[in-house]
Amino acid sequence: MSLTPHGPSFSFLDSFEVTVPGREGRGRKHLDPALPFFRDHFPGRPLMPGVLLIECGAQTAGALWASILGPAAPHAFVLAQVLQFKLQRAVLPGETVETEVTLDSSLGTLAQFSVVFRSGDHEVARGRLVLSQPGE
Repeated sequence: MSLTPHGPSFSFLDSFEVTVPGREGRGRKHLDPALPFFRDHFPGRPLMPGVLLIECGAQTAGALWASILGPAAPHAFVLAQVLQFKLQRAVLPGETVETEVTLDSSLGTLAQFSVVFRSGDHEVARGRLVLSQPGE
């Protein structure tokens, strides 16, 4: 069973755990060097595209929000806004990205999360994002 509503080629979450119930969680994604985007981003010097790193954070935040909402959670959440993201270091093929998410606030169908990305002992990015529950 997938941890996200995405198909296998667009799931950026191999594992997820709630670290502080109702508030914090941690996801992991191993970046297999055979992933298609590494072939073309950039040939000879591949790295994970920043937008896919942000997607990794959104999927981890979605898993946390779903755990908070429980049975009332929708099938999927939508990335509504990206705030203050800073990419500090390239993420390379073969690395494992650990994504820590914290629920900062929620208001109805919107929730804001702080996100910190690490690879090994290095922080590679951080920022904030907003997820939305899709309308019917």
